[in-house]
Amino acid sequence: MTGTAAVVQPKIALRDIRKTFRWTAKGKEHVVPALGGVDFDIRPNEFLTVIGPSGCGKTTLLRILANLATPDTGSVLIDGQEVTKPGPERAMVFQAFGLFPWKTVLDNVTFPLTLRKMPEKEAKDRAREQLKRVGLEHFESSHPHQLSGGMQQRVGLARALVTEPDILLMDEPFGAIDAQTREFMQEELMKIWADTNKTVVFITHDLDEAVLLSDRILVLSRGPGTVRRVVDVDLPRPRWEYDVRSHATFATVRHDIWQLLRGDLQAQTEEEARGGH
Repeated sequence: MTGTAAVVQPKIALRDIRKTFRWTAKGKEHVVPALGGVDFDIRPNEFLTVIGPSGCGKTTLLRILANLATPDTGSVLIDGQEVTKPGPERAMVFQAFGLFPWKTVLDNVTFPLTLRKMPEKEAKDRAREQLKRVGLEHFESSHPHQLSGGMQQRVGLARALVTEPDILLMDEPFGAIDAQTREFMQEELMKIWADTNKTVVFITHDLDEAVLLSDRILVLSRGPGTVRRVVDVDLPRPRWEYDVRSHATFATVRHDIWQLLRGDLQAQTEEEARGGH
């Protein structure tokens, strides 16, 4: 009897996701196609990065995954079930820290649990656990203005983790912090992901960041975005324990992605020079 490999159900399935933005300004209607039909499966516990030219619909796709935006057509399935509204299995981390300036660090992290009517002691215990995870257990009484940008982003990450989601949706979370802090945060995120086995969908413009973090990289075409290619990143883990950027595969994958993006970026630049016509 010949055995057959078990079929692993995707954690997230995107089916024919299309989105066009329409608005009227000064009596003129504007139509901007953002996504042109995205079909893709994301594996359980996978770290997937989405990359593509500006305007290809990366953030729109992530917002649709979070059900913060509605596609014109298509569906999002999680564990085989279609989802049509935000749910506790997903948490989003934005580039803008989005912290409440009048609240302490602890209260900022506790906030999502307060909305869910969790008892105060339990909520604060869980918040403190996540602050310890991101290395901020000694700053729970501080306010956001007293923290560096990297520390504020760690508070945002703790706030996302405190709800214990299965899926983290991250929209260029390290784009607003300096280069050295960014490298530190990349390493911290890899450790958290390894420790929690969450499914992560991560958006970036940074090729090095995409290769460093990912199991696979989804390359979108210029807008309206479609799946240009999926690139496997066959680098050993844990990647914070060695100089991964010196690995031959790192350079090869980065080169392949750049070649995919280069033509689209050149065409986009030429179109902008012609005034969009």
